[in-house]
Amino acid sequence: MSNESITIRPARPEDAAAAVPLIYSSGPAAWDYVFNEGKISSQDFLIKSFQGTKNTFSYKNHYLAEKKGEVVGSIVIFRSENFFFQNAATAGNIFRIYGIKAPKVAVRGLSMEGMIQPPKSGRLYLGHIAVPGKERRQGIAEKLIRFAISTYPGYDKISLDVSQENPNAQGLYKKLGFEIIESRNFSGPKGLVPNHYYMEANRSSF
Repeated sequence: MSNESITIRPARPEDAAAAVPLIYSSGPAAWDYVFNEGKISSQDFLIKSFQGTKNTFSYKNHYLAEKKGEVVGSIVIFRSENFFFQNAATAGNIFRIYGIKAPKVAVRGLSMEGMIQPPKSGRLYLGHIAVPGKERRQGIAEKLIRFAISTYPGYDKISLDVSQENPNAQGLYKKLGFEIIESRNFSGPKGLVPNHYYMEANRSSF
């Protein structure tokens, strides 16, 4: 998909260096809470996961926006029918990467899933929606969202989560027809990770 020099394409393993910082920027506090452990940073974990093929954070689930050959946006697409198997592969990655410290990471991950939950049945779930600061307000995030929805036409409901401390993203999603369905609170240490809103939109809004 191209529009005003913006091209959207499937991610590739070699995109890790450009894509992972964007993915991380979509929720740095949440990433760090779960995946920072010892000498392994959340971005270390994301790079290894992104380059894999079967886990939730794999390049195979991501699309990237490009402008003049530079990556300027990211989005991930999850579907309930294969999320369980991808999540199991992610758990396997945690144990391979963190070794004896993996249980601590896994427990924090389960805690986070209480707020940012797996996709509901029949919903197309969008996440990791991120654009570098210098490229914002050019409609890139909206293009990514519309592209994702058009790529999977079999879903009448589209869903996502957004930080309650990110009014700009909330404004964009509401403009596109998303409505807040539920307010979900972080169950870990108070103030460490922002609370989130779970939002849904009808395909007809697009």
